[in-house]
Amino acid sequence: MRISSPIESVDHPLFAQKNIQVDIKRDDLIHETISGNKWRKLKYLLIDAQDRQCETLVSMGGNYSNHLHALAFAGKENKFKTIGFVRANVDQELTPTLQDCLGWGMELKFVTRSQYSELRQLQGFASWQKQISGSYWIGEGGFSQLAIKGVREIAQEVDEQYDFVFTATGSGATLVGLAQGFKNSKVIGVAAFKGASYLQEELTNYLLGYDNWQLDLEHHCGGFAKINRQLMEIKAEFEGLNGYKLDRIYNAKMLYALHDFIADGKIPSGSKVLLINTGGLQGDRT
Repeated sequence: MRISSPIESVDHPLFAQKNIQVDIKRDDLIHETISGNKWRKLKYLLIDAQDRQCETLVSMGGNYSNHLHALAFAGKENKFKTIGFVRANVDQELTPTLQDCLGWGMELKFVTRSQYSELRQLQGFASWQKQISGSYWIGEGGFSQLAIKGVREIAQEVDEQYDFVFTATGSGATLVGLAQGFKNSKVIGVAAFKGASYLQEELTNYLLGYDNWQLDLEHHCGGFAKINRQLMEIKAEFEGLNGYKLDRIYNAKMLYALHDFIADGKIPSGSKVLLINTGGLQGDRT
C-alpha cells in the first residue's frame, strides 16, 4: 500500500516578513476519501488485522470523527465488517460523518460519556475478542504502535532539513510518529481540544529518549470543534493566498499556533518550518 504526498511552499506575508520558510506536506491529497494521517495510521493496522484473519474492525469516536469515517471506508474497501462506538445520543440526528459511516456498512453503537471513558482503557487488537470472536480492536484515533509506525514514514518522504515540524494533535499518534521520524527537528503538536495536558505524560512514555517535541495547549479556541474570530481570519487569509482549504477543527488550529509562534518570536528568522496537513475536511460538514 504505497502512501506519499507532495510538499508545497506556503505563501503568507508574515512568514516573508520574518524571513521564515514555511512548507506544507499535503497529506490531504493522499486519498480522495481517506485523506491525511488516517491512511498512515490505518496502514499497518489493516495489514495486522488481515494477518490475524480478523473479520471485524471495532473502534470509537465522536460525531465528526475522521478516524471512524476513514475506518468505515477502509473496512468496506478491504472487506471487513466495522463497528463504531460513538459518544453521542442515540436519538440525535446523524451528522454527515455518521451518515457516511452507515452508508459504508459500519454498525454504530451509541454510548454515554462514562461508557466512552471506559472504552478508552481497552488496548490492543484482542480487547474485543470476548465480545465478538474474530474482532480487531483499534483505539481512539487509531492510537497504537502500528499507527505510529505508519506516521513515522512521513519523514522518509522529506529530503530537506526543517528546523520545526508542526502538526495538529488529537490522540497523539501523529505527534509521536513525527518526533521519532524527524529526530533533528523540533516537532510541535497543537492540541485541538481543551484539557489535553494529560497527553504530556502519556506521550512521554512513547518518546523516552526524545527531547525534540512540544505539546502546545494554547490554541484549542476553548475546546474541540470550538472556533474564534482570529482563527477564522487566519484560516481565510491562508486559503485566499494558497488556493485550498484547511479544516477548522484540526489544521486551522495548527496554522493559528504557527502564526502566533512566529509573531511572538518563538521561531527565529531564517528558520525552515514544515506543516503536516492531516486532512479532515469532511469533519467541517454540518
